[in-house]
Amino acid sequence: MKLRRLILLSTLALALAMPAQAVTLDEAIAAALAHAPAVAAADADHDAATARLTQAQAGNRPTASVRASVGYGYLDTMNFFGMPGATVTPIAAQASIEQPLFTGGRVSAANDRARAGIAATEAGRTAARAELAADVAAAYGAVLTSDIVISLYEHLVTQTAEITRQAQQKFRVGESPSTEVSQAQARHAEALGALAQARGARAAAGAHYRNLVGVDPVGLTALPAGPTAPATLDAAVDIAAKNSPAVMQAQAALAAAQAAARGAKADRLPTVGAFAEASAIRDEFFPDYRANAATVGLRANWQFYNGGRTEGRVAETNADVRAAEERLRSARAQIEEAVIAAWSGVQATALMASAAADQARAADASLASVRHEVRVGLKPQLDLLDAEREAIAAASNAAQARANRTVIAYRLGALLGTY
Repeated sequence: MKLRRLILLSTLALALAMPAQAVTLDEAIAAALAHAPAVAAADADHDAATARLTQAQAGNRPTASVRASVGYGYLDTMNFFGMPGATVTPIAAQASIEQPLFTGGRVSAANDRARAGIAATEAGRTAARAELAADVAAAYGAVLTSDIVISLYEHLVTQTAEITRQAQQKFRVGESPSTEVSQAQARHAEALGALAQARGARAAAGAHYRNLVGVDPVGLTALPAGPTAPATLDAAVDIAAKNSPAVMQAQAALAAAQAAARGAKADRLPTVGAFAEASAIRDEFFPDYRANAATVGLRANWQFYNGGRTEGRVAETNADVRAAEERLRSARAQIEEAVIAAWSGVQATALMASAAADQARAADASLASVRHEVRVGLKPQLDLLDAEREAIAAASNAAQARANRTVIAYRLGALLGTY
């Protein structure tokens, strides 16, 4: 069949024109992951969350500090104790170490909140990568589909130009009316317009691919079917409930809110720490004054009244917990809805791709029959134009259906957190 052979030949020509290293969808996704600002930002968010945990853990560790001062001046003792005034260099130095012993739960709450932040950013990294993979699959499929559509419409432009030429010749010798010429010219103009539109779509698809991947879409191989979907809808919903990045982020937000609430309640309790201090003073009160000191002990601090500030923070964090609980409930409902739609879409697009392929084969066969009938004079040239258009539309739909099947599979993987 001529149109089918043309598509195969065009595909072969594209393959021969490919660089030595063809590009698969997985390779394009890997390149995008190394290039995408969203992924780099998600990684930076995770690094920041890890650093916040380090800060929180420091609350249980000792602190050490040194303070020192040195000056120069004149000390007038007013002849006290018979000491005359003198030029002095006052020096003071103090070193101290303090180890928290009891914080009322403040430090553990801060640690839990920081760990929840890490969990949230890890889910964010997973989501960013999965969403990028789906976006790259969509852009990759759009480029391949556009290339096929351009090839088809280039063929149609050639065909309609030839049919228009033949119609004009027949009109000149009186074998056909001017209507056929006008119809052929209209179909040729339509094909030119469709080709221009396809080329515009290809330029847009190429620009989007380049933005995602960082290189031009050259040498792309055929689209794979995409990640395998769970066998049943219930299985997909169960997987999403456990692994969905959106649900995991909402769970982490709830854990962080609960930790903040515990930290707020801990402000009602005192803090206790052990300390050790050593100091040295020279020329502080009179010339040649010297004093050294060393102290060890316990230090407690309890702010039992602050005008309602603590109670206000407790009320605020309790409200934050309730809000986080509702957001988690909403996230679970939204993910379940999205998974149902995506899983059903995977099943539907697989059937649609099969049906579109069957339709393309049938349209191709019909085109071959019409071409033969027109050749022997059983049908007018206009019927051939209609058959060409139907065959191209069917082939375009088949290409688009294959791309949709792959993209929806990646979208489902992103929702499930399995990619």
